Amino acid sequence: MELRTLRYFLAVAYEGNITHVAESLYISQPSLTRQIQMLEEELGCKLFVRKRHSVELTPEGLELRSRAIEALQIIENIEQDFAARDDKAIAGSVFVAAAETAGMRTVACVAAKQRTKYPGIVFELTTGDAFSVADRLDKGLADVAVFCEPANVAKYHCRRLPEMDTWGVLMRADDPLAQKEAVVSSDFVHRPCYISAQQRSTSHETNPFRTWMGRRRGQFKTAGTLDLVRNAATMVAASGELSLTFESIAGYTGDDLVFRPLSPTLQTGSFAAWKRGRTFSDAARLFIDTLKEELEAREGPPRPHPTP
Repeated sequence: MELRTLRYFLAVAYEGNITHVAESLYISQPSLTRQIQMLEEELGCKLFVRKRHSVELTPEGLELRSRAIEALQIIENIEQDFAARDDKAIAGSVFVAAAETAGMRTVACVAAKQRTKYPGIVFELTTGDAFSVADRLDKGLADVAVFCEPANVAKYHCRRLPEMDTWGVLMRADDPLAQKEAVVSSDFVHRPCYISAQQRSTSHETNPFRTWMGRRRGQFKTAGTLDLVRNAATMVAASGELSLTFESIAGYTGDDLVFRPLSPTLQTGSFAAWKRGRTFSDAARLFIDTLKEELEAREGPPRPHPTP
């Protein structure tokens, strides 16, 4: 299987039209069609359903699209890392997968210092929930991951980040709860609320919000799950429902919404993590080492992290 063929496949998968892709790649339509057919023959399955003026991915095609994206990114990472070795200064990409958390402030501060000293270093950021962040770290698609608590980071090297996230509720400005200074557990009764997928799947014993709800946890109603607060904010603005989120990211959601903290106050931390035993590029290794030095300078030697 050639990398060129995978790139052809991805182009067709995104465009949905072989003729248009052939024109954009300056190759003939029959040649591109034959490349796709050879790939299907090699894999022993159909990747596209042919229609009159378009093509759609089969289930096997959807699986290949996901794996091809990952494979090509790994190849590009290798090419960038080795190309950077030709330069005298450290250069190359550092891949960071992160949850939306105040802990990113420290990560961003260290990244900014690295960019100032080594302009050839490029930071490639991906934002997602705990599952997608862990998946990218485990597959080698991220050098460093940033997790919100609660997080099972025992299998990684990790450092606790100094910032704390304050929990609260995002709501429309005309919501009756907006008149309050803080939200208490009884306010959630009969008020459906959007929560993160991580919170929904975390057990009662390790879920800080469910512990905070106490005896009223059974009265909490879920409106849906989210991974990015901006999308949840759109749902809140349209529905008038609530969204559980962090104060540090609630300010990026628009003027028509307001944030109110929980009472009593609920705060949780975050971790920066990286895989054990992995060989890093010079740029990624420098970033990790600098991050560790920054954290030790602020708080002293690493403290043990909790295991949910």
